Amino acid sequence: MGDAATVRQLDVVQGMLHKSVIALAIVPTNRSLTVTGRKAYSVMLHLAQRHAAAGTEGADGGFAAPLNSILRGFGATNSISSDAKKYIDQMVSTKVEWRPLSKSEQQFALAFGSEHKGEGAAAAPISDELRIFNLLAEVRIYKRAGENWVTWYYPPSIREELVSPSRWAQVDFAVLRRLGTYCAVALYEICARYRDSPAGLTSRQHWSWWAEALRSSPSSKVRAWRKFKNEFVAPAIREINELGDIEIELIELRRGREVEFVQFGVRKSARRPERLTPVPPDVTNILRGGKHGIRDTVVEELERGYGAQAVSDGLDRYERFMSGAGRPRIGNAGAYLRTIIANRARDEAAAGQGAAPRSSTHDVVEPRPAALAPQRRELEDAERHRRFDLIRQQFAQLDPDEQQEWVARVRDEAATAPVPSAGIMKRLLRGEWQSPLVQAMVIQHYARSELGDDWATVPAAEFASLVGADAGPGAG
Repeated sequence: MGDAATVRQLDVVQGMLHKSVIALAIVPTNRSLTVTGRKAYSVMLHLAQRHAAAGTEGADGGFAAPLNSILRGFGATNSISSDAKKYIDQMVSTKVEWRPLSKSEQQFALAFGSEHKGEGAAAAPISDELRIFNLLAEVRIYKRAGENWVTWYYPPSIREELVSPSRWAQVDFAVLRRLGTYCAVALYEICARYRDSPAGLTSRQHWSWWAEALRSSPSSKVRAWRKFKNEFVAPAIREINELGDIEIELIELRRGREVEFVQFGVRKSARRPERLTPVPPDVTNILRGGKHGIRDTVVEELERGYGAQAVSDGLDRYERFMSGAGRPRIGNAGAYLRTIIANRARDEAAAGQGAAPRSSTHDVVEPRPAALAPQRRELEDAERHRRFDLIRQQFAQLDPDEQQEWVARVRDEAATAPVPSAGIMKRLLRGEWQSPLVQAMVIQHYARSELGDDWATVPAAEFASLVGADAGPGAG
């Protein structure tokens, strides 16, 4: 592997990040870590390693760089107190649990930690250690010559291992920048550790270990491997095999009919992506969407599906529409933006096939006429009931504790009514959400909170994408 100085020089020359094994299988414990945040963290590690190689790190152990070298999209006029802070703060405030990839790396971790000794006794061997730390110990964001800058510090006990790792995975930035989901980035970084392994196999771990290491949120409960595999792991494998410099294969080990342990086969791909210096993730569209109340995850999903330029064009059209006089309130800005971009993509596809595109006014969902024909009302009532049933089925599949949290929120709202109904309050206090008396209240509250105020009227295809169901009769 070579000495530390050689490692750092390789990082600079080859455009490869030598990411320490302690930063590969990490499990957020107190808040979600976005795919943008994880990519930015890798860029910061690369910059820190480059500074260390050149001897230009701060005398106090910190590393400094322009914010745009970590996250693209911050101009001199951007507010560092709001826009930049939410991303950098994510790294300072996110506590992660390190999961050793194997037993040998568990022992390696103990080697650079402090020794535990009893009074008057020799050092006793340590086992089953749990190590939790913040991704960054401290961050300073400031202006220098009109440009936003960042200085950051790593936790002292792991600083040297991050900056000058003795065991690492070679993470190719050309691959990293192309991967679009948190699961794909996390799985690629772990599997890259085994790129040159003679056996070509990751360690064997219980499926729950992999589910926790590959998910971005500590609050999302993984109840079944099959569902997690289909929704997250299988698409991540396809993405890595299509875009990466390695190819991976899922290996499931069963006890009876149930999957118990999981590992991955890893081999080098014939594909060799062009080695590039690290390009920081571009958050321009995310920042623009945030100003309209559109979640980061929605923008990231749209960029994966349609490309960054299509999302930028969609935001342009959204802003033009909202700047007009007398525009209706948009209940779910994310779903509305999805509609604009999807309609534009369909028009371009139709134009490419020789069909006449629709008028550009399709970007705007026109207000509904005050009087609807009876047949139209019947269709809309049927569609509303269909959507309600789908959301009710989704709610029924939640963990009972999570269901009770939603019931408690409805109960708190009902308690503020001028004259709360005794029957309603009684059933809410008991958590009887399936009672006909309160079911509609609970499900509609859940739908508004999770899907937006306009959950019953967004286009059928958009509703289907939100709940993971078939588009239904209104699709088209």
